[in-house]
Amino acid sequence: MLYIKELQEEDTKEAGRFLLATMEEAFPHPLSETARLDALHMNERLVQPQRTAVFGAYVDGEAAGTIAVRPYDDRIASIEGRYDLKETCEIIKCYVDPAMRKKGIGTALLQELLHFCRQNDYHMLYLHTQLFLEGGLSFWKKQGFSIVAEENDEWETVHMEGKLAVIEQAVQKTETNAAGN
Repeated sequence: MLYIKELQEEDTKEAGRFLLATMEEAFPHPLSETARLDALHMNERLVQPQRTAVFGAYVDGEAAGTIAVRPYDDRIASIEGRYDLKETCEIIKCYVDPAMRKKGIGTALLQELLHFCRQNDYHMLYLHTQLFLEGGLSFWKKQGFSIVAEENDEWETVHMEGKLAVIEQAVQKTETNAAGN
């Protein structure tokens, strides 16, 4: 049975191990120091700060996925100055166990994150994915996100965005379609 919850300090060690192992498996390049620190110090970096949260998905008590949100900080040069930083968040660390994909876990995680975004006055959602991450780009497009920039470097980064209201509608549609199958 699927269970989604906002992670608290006591959950972060297990979730960090899951996240680190999943990212290391998914990425063909060594992880950045920032990515490693986010996983190893999840409580200090993604749970405690204001307007941040991490959600975990569990199936039969086992970690099956994560997603996190934090204020966007305008650090990415290729999209610098694009967003109103007071109302823009960044979606990060969205990973689902490869054996558990295509079961609605990513959409369920995103749904919980959207509630958090609404409660925290985020109106614009930013994320980036990589072309080599299996299913990543198609998942985000299905959820209503649009491509705003692509980088043709070794990381194959695709920058995406969506207004909260638009993403909420797309996710609702995804859930309705899934329920009908």
